[in-house]
Amino acid sequence: MFKAKVVIIEDEFFAATHLKKLVSQHNFWVVGIFHSGEDFLKETDWEFDAAIVDIFLSSKVTGLDLGPKLTEHQKPFVFITANKDKETLKAAARLAPAAYISKPFHEVDVTAALEIIAHKLPETLKIRTASGVEYINPNDIVYVKSDGVYVEIHTPQHHFIQRKLLKEIENELPSSFLRVHRSYLVNSQYVLQFSANHLSLKGHKIPISRSYKESIDKFFNSQ
Repeated sequence: MFKAKVVIIEDEFFAATHLKKLVSQHNFWVVGIFHSGEDFLKETDWEFDAAIVDIFLSSKVTGLDLGPKLTEHQKPFVFITANKDKETLKAAARLAPAAYISKPFHEVDVTAALEIIAHKLPETLKIRTASGVEYINPNDIVYVKSDGVYVEIHTPQHHFIQRKLLKEIENELPSSFLRVHRSYLVNSQYVLQFSANHLSLKGHKIPISRSYKESIDKFFNSQ
């Protein structure tokens, strides 16, 4: 069964532990707890589906600082708050969190927030590995490369090989993925720049085929 992967960013140890227990009782898997914004930014591999973030972290990097970075990486997030200050809540609202959880935590509030997150997540991609079936959030895929009847699926930290045609997996991925070459699909969210011959992604250069250049130009010029 697929379980969405969640990280908790909360500086109070007991609050984080209690929240993990509540989250884990539902169809979610807590893959990391971070007690400061700095630790999260330094240690995360971004391979999670959503985040639960305390607005008032006792460090220089607050939840309000993390919101834009989570949005940049296409990770829906829920804010935790014990403060009802109007200006803070306005600042938080501008970052478009999926929901809020108030302290002290109540299970009904946590459940409601998780349900909202679940509806925001894209349909997962089923991957078969030597250790069994895994489910990948398509937003975590940087690019897919074809090698005959196999495809290599690359995320920031891992890659998976599947017996599948590129066209088949193209039909399973959201519209943010672009065919840029007969052998490559790329996640447009990871594209840093492009030229006549290649796309620059984070740590990768992907060739552009002439036959796809017009559609690539059209896509990025419409953004």
